[in-house]
Amino acid sequence: MPKATDKMSMHWHCIQLTRQEYESGEVEIIRGSFRAAYLSSNGPVGMALFGLWSDDKLHYWVYATPATERYFRPILNAYSAKPEDPPRNRELEYLCGDEQGGSVLVC
Repeated sequence: MPKATDKMSMHWHCIQLTRQEYESGEVEIIRGSFRAAYLSSNGPVGMALFGLWSDDKLHYWVYATPATERYFRPILNAYSAKPEDPPRNRELEYLCGDEQGGSVLVC
């Protein structure tokens, strides 16, 4: 349980995969690692992953909700995830975690 003094980021984190990385199964590796972290943390509220193809279909972006950071930091670091504002696209694909985690999306 976070302490009152713990700083919670309000940023989402974005992992950018190339089409080749996506097609080779990299998103499934991320999803599997996430699932393990999610389950071992007793399914924290708001912890979720979503995905989205770039407009040119050359990149697939994996978005981690703010609640994910505390439990998934090593993977975010390994993939050089960048902190970002909430994605504005309603066409995000739910990948794993708390399905309501996307409720903080900016529409």
